[in-house]
Amino acid sequence: MPIQIEVRHNAVGVIYHCSGDLVIADFLAANQQFLNTPDEIRKWRYALIDLHAVASMNISYIDVSRVVTQNAEIAAKGIPGVILAVASPKDHGYGLSRMWEALVERVGWETMTFRSVADAENWIRRRVKEKFGIDLSNVDSALHH
Repeated sequence: MPIQIEVRHNAVGVIYHCSGDLVIADFLAANQQFLNTPDEIRKWRYALIDLHAVASMNISYIDVSRVVTQNAEIAAKGIPGVILAVASPKDHGYGLSRMWEALVERVGWETMTFRSVADAENWIRRRVKEKFGIDLSNVDSALHH
């Protein structure tokens, strides 16, 4: 499967480890797993979409808007203001992520796109501590890559 989900910090965070050739069905299927378990969504304070191992993304603007609709469903089941970072070193993934950021603004997540996983993780650590008072270095499964 092109998206492997890792749950971290006692379910405070999730990471979508993406690899290979991605299509929109991969994101829709990964998101649906969480929609099927809304209790897990309520634990989230952050999510990271890691695109560094993606070879290609055959995803259109219309596809991105479908994901945003699903993101709104996820956000409605969680707490307001979840921190969500995307890490994509490649231009295509970075561009799609920036487009997604503009469209997903309405769901109430705090989003940011980065070129590196390390930068995304540093931002997540800082914002989760500032916003939710959670020091991820003191929670099970330290954020690292």
